[in-house]
Amino acid sequence: MEKRKLIKFGSNSHVLSIPNYWLKKYKLNKGDLLYFEENRNGELILFPELHKEESLKEITIKADDKSIERLGREILSAYINNSDFIIITGNNLDGIMKSIRKILHSFVALEIVEENNKKIVARDFLNLRDVSIFENIRRMDIIIRGMLEDMIKSVHEDHSNSIYQRDFDVNRFCFLILRAVHGAVDNPAIARMLDVQNKDLLAIWLLSMNMEDIGDEIKRVSRFLRVHELDEDLKKSIRIIFLKVEKAYLDVMKAYYANDIELAFYVDSLKDTLIEDCNKLFEKYPVTGVGRILERLKKLISGIGSVAWVVFGAGLSERVKEVGSGFVLKS
Repeated sequence: MEKRKLIKFGSNSHVLSIPNYWLKKYKLNKGDLLYFEENRNGELILFPELHKEESLKEITIKADDKSIERLGREILSAYINNSDFIIITGNNLDGIMKSIRKILHSFVALEIVEENNKKIVARDFLNLRDVSIFENIRRMDIIIRGMLEDMIKSVHEDHSNSIYQRDFDVNRFCFLILRAVHGAVDNPAIARMLDVQNKDLLAIWLLSMNMEDIGDEIKRVSRFLRVHELDEDLKKSIRIIFLKVEKAYLDVMKAYYANDIELAFYVDSLKDTLIEDCNKLFEKYPVTGVGRILERLKKLISGIGSVAWVVFGAGLSERVKEVGSGFVLKS
């Protein structure tokens, strides 16, 4: 922590010197405006002028000799790192054009503005001022609740296609949150604009990633339920575990919204019991199809436990509690 002495300036004001590295970081010069406000702890928060324009950021991704999975990861990285333009080049993109378009449509406010067989240009039209991190977490939660309900129904009837489509939306919201968090880490002015405290950024990142993992596992469980035949007794046993898992998820999200540390500890303590239930069921029905379903279910349970760790381990601020307080919880 650096120290600065107050210098008296005239009869009514004082001057505080500002470190050179901070001025360079925000490209500030003599005569530029600075803003400050007092937070709840009595600290003065200083930030540069918000409307100072920065140069547009672009990245070029070469598609030749890369799998579509690798391209997807590079595009995701560019999106999360707040690239304004993502340019994909190759000797002949016609064969993978459909797949690239599908990947680009996985991201909020990313639109294709130029396209030919050698180049695709996507531009980000996202304005971070319009993004609410906590509202997007809430949207992910609402979708996952519906996916869990349909996973339980999938024991007796196929809902895998519907669940797959909703997992796509969970991913979109997750990537949007990661992009916003990355921007807030890079620029304190963005953190202020998003109304999020710096100490919550890591917790938000981990929470979003774990919720996205939970959505993925629900999708996989429902897919395996579709392709494997189960007898009625096994269906009843699996459904009982599904209901326990759903209750654990609802409780951990209740702990998040209420910042209830004790409830988060309780949910985490259930993790081993639920996983043991899965192991005992597999011992009773040791066949490949059942094993696949239960392994994905155990990953889902671990994801719920990881959300509990975020709640009791990250020390989420009162701001998170305030934002979540208006949500109607199902228990």
